[in-house]
Amino acid sequence: MMENKCKRILTIQDFSGFGHTSLMAYIPIMYRLGIRVCALPSAYLSANTDYPEPIWIDMSSYLEKINAHWQKIGFSFDAISSGFLASPAQVKQIGKMIASWRDKVKLVLIDPVMGDYGKLYSGYDQKMIGAMRELIGLADIITPNYTEACWLAKQEIKKLSEENEVLDCCRKISEYGPSHLVVTSVPNTDSDSLKVMHYDAKLDKLTTYPFVKKNGIYPGAGDCFSALLLAGLVNGYSFNASIKATIIIISQAIEEPMIEGTDWREGLPLEKIIDWDLKSFYSRFDA
Repeated sequence: MMENKCKRILTIQDFSGFGHTSLMAYIPIMYRLGIRVCALPSAYLSANTDYPEPIWIDMSSYLEKINAHWQKIGFSFDAISSGFLASPAQVKQIGKMIASWRDKVKLVLIDPVMGDYGKLYSGYDQKMIGAMRELIGLADIITPNYTEACWLAKQEIKKLSEENEVLDCCRKISEYGPSHLVVTSVPNTDSDSLKVMHYDAKLDKLTTYPFVKKNGIYPGAGDCFSALLLAGLVNGYSFNASIKATIIIISQAIEEPMIEGTDWREGLPLEKIIDWDLKSFYSRFDA
């Protein structure tokens, strides 16, 4: 399936010095799947935000200079992705950066990181939601969780969401621009499972992928999800194959027993994940 061609992505998100989140998750997953990474840290955190009082350095003042340097050198990318961004003002900065590359890349994936379980992440307010609505207009694909999707669509967050409600939510969001929405952690009638739902705006089609829920908090799982999904698409696999493979890999990682001497706050066991034959997960579903 994979061509003998160097593939590259630009990914824009925070760098946590400790923990398997954001760039620390994206980079090893991409390289394991044969994709080279150009990383732009939106902020530096001494540890991910599941740890108390991390040291935080906002990189906003450097972003435009870095982008100008890359443009001058003549870098090129197959895809661009963005994740956790520091502020509404930085979201606008990143929007201008992505726009400067937009006609040169095949795919733009935006993970509109804002919150979960009906609550905004610490340091965010309603302005972040408005800024994200503008940013996703540059995306081909977005990967919100259910809470984030409801905010983007200005829709009520429910404990149980019917398929027609999610479809309506996705239709509203697609009006901002993205043609593919992959919504994670959608509540299911079965309390032991959740749903991933893929909406293809061109076909006006919603496809549901159930997965077993395991109690606990898994920092960086969303970052791993978007990395695995994008890697599959960049490597030429279909949405169906990429989503199914991503769900299985994430589910298997969550089931792994905790390694002695580690803490749940570190996130999924990346050292195990990148030891697996990840390409085989995609190829088994490739039509």
